[in-house]
Amino acid sequence: MKRFLNFKYALIPIIAISVISCETDESGDTNPENNLENLQGKWYRVGDNNPVNNGMEVTVTDDNGKVTHSDNNAYSLNSIKWKDIIATNVMNKYQHQELGSDGAYYDAFMELGQDDTLRVYMGYIEVGNEQKWVRTYNTELNECTPYNAGTGSAAIAGIWSVPNEKDFYPGLLPAVSDPAGGYYIVTLQSTSSMPWMEIVKQGDAVPVINGTPPSINDKIRTVAISAQYGVSYDVNVWPFINGAFPESYSISFEYIGIMDCYEPNDTFAEAKFIPKNETIEAFANRNNEGYGVQEKFKDFYKVVLESPAKIQIELLQSPSDNFVNIKLYRENQSHILCSTNPILGDPDTAQNGTLYIETSNQVLDAGVYYIEVFPYWTTGHLKSNLDDEESLRDTWLTPYKFKVTIVE
Repeated sequence: MKRFLNFKYALIPIIAISVISCETDESGDTNPENNLENLQGKWYRVGDNNPVNNGMEVTVTDDNGKVTHSDNNAYSLNSIKWKDIIATNVMNKYQHQELGSDGAYYDAFMELGQDDTLRVYMGYIEVGNEQKWVRTYNTELNECTPYNAGTGSAAIAGIWSVPNEKDFYPGLLPAVSDPAGGYYIVTLQSTSSMPWMEIVKQGDAVPVINGTPPSINDKIRTVAISAQYGVSYDVNVWPFINGAFPESYSISFEYIGIMDCYEPNDTFAEAKFIPKNETIEAFANRNNEGYGVQEKFKDFYKVVLESPAKIQIELLQSPSDNFVNIKLYRENQSHILCSTNPILGDPDTAQNGTLYIETSNQVLDAGVYYIEVFPYWTTGHLKSNLDDEESLRDTWLTPYKFKVTIVE
């Protein structure tokens, strides 16, 4: 007999918004003095009726503008946001095709202001209709979006009728909605046998963790695993040694979510803007994405230099069970060489818990720069045998903290 108790999580709603087409009120022959030269380069979206798109970066080359950064999944990297731009016979006004969030193009027009702001119109008032774009984005923007991390617990009861009977519970550990994931604590308790438990990502053949309690006389198996956003896990149990049958058992589990307000930021395309001179806090946890898969454990950030300077990144706090690695990149994703100055521990050997300062070797031009942060060591950070004197991984519990400053 198997029964389930309630298990609840906080869900993150996803809202799809489409853009309505329109016709421009500008027409006629182009003015040879009104060309596309003033539109070339980067533009940042800072205002409209749909703030989810604020922060989008579009780079104009010739008569097209490509998306070079967006947090809205409706606009993929390098998609053409502004297509076939044409200068009209009115100075600083342009016609083009505007890519909507539904993937279709609509007639639209642009107007370049004397303050070097660009306004994009789509005919009449609608979500995302009138957009304001600027050359320099708010350089101290902090793209931190806090959320309430999920928690939950549940239990089931079962009976093994004969020795070596295996009971399978597909998806017993549900997929979670926290962008940073979290961790599960799972306990199997038998009444007479030494029990065996394995936890497997759904669809995988290789367990995340398996085994028995440390002693043949132990009847309780307790483990913890890191949980990836959107991934569920199967739990399989059976009596391993001894036992009197039929034998009853129980499985209980608890989920604890992690709040990392910069997630998802696992790639260059998902990098989040952060301000300088402020302490940034996030988690360097690796999660169980599946056997042989580790794609979503890095964190990427963006900072803006308003004028030439060196960038300095100081790691202020680190989990005690891993080395937090920091690298600096240009917009073209080329690595920037830095000098490392230790504060605590040894960065040269990637000692766990080390604190240090990274400073670019050269003065960098004004522009946008990327910071990559990730846990250096991979072994042992996805699971824990709590019944064998192991503890919860500190990378699940303690965030890393860092601060970005400039050196003139």
